[in-house]
Amino acid sequence: MSEKLVTDKAFISKLCQAIEKRVGRKMISPRDFDYLCEELTKVGARVSGSISSNYRPYRYTLVSIVKLLGFKDLETFTNNYEEEEIPSAEFMGETIMAEDIAPGSIVNLSWAPDRRCTLVCIEKARFKVVHSERGCLQPGDLVTFMSLTQNAPLYFSEVIRFGTNEKLIYTAGQRTGIRYHIRGIINTEEDSVLSTD
Repeated sequence: MSEKLVTDKAFISKLCQAIEKRVGRKMISPRDFDYLCEELTKVGARVSGSISSNYRPYRYTLVSIVKLLGFKDLETFTNNYEEEEIPSAEFMGETIMAEDIAPGSIVNLSWAPDRRCTLVCIEKARFKVVHSERGCLQPGDLVTFMSLTQNAPLYFSEVIRFGTNEKLIYTAGQRTGIRYHIRGIINTEEDSVLSTD
């Protein structure tokens, strides 16, 4: 991809629209951009919180954003992304922070093509795989993630393979996102509890 395309306003506009759909919010305030920076850490990116609406991004930042969208690189995004391919409603799903899921709660995940996984929260923001169908996760694996968002990819920042010390990083639902259902207790911002049964 030429540097001209990286700075092309139409390309940047398309990328902005896609990321706003992915995170379910407009990128307007400093808080929105801080949120985006936090989301980018899920794909291993370290981006300054000084991003703003008039920010001119480096190639590294653009590559990190397309990876968060589920694309391999800038060229793949440019060649394959169509706005109608990802309706904005799909990325307006509910988000729950992992630390707000109480120990003992069961998290059921599903994503295309026909993959399912069941996790149990064993401690704050740490989960154990108890069942897995047609996916790379295995029963007994210990996993860590920051949040769950309906219809968005789920980035496991750490997967400790059962019976080994092997540590992996894994993404579920990279192209189509995941669906989740929680049976148990979720702590809300108001410090109350909510059963999702």
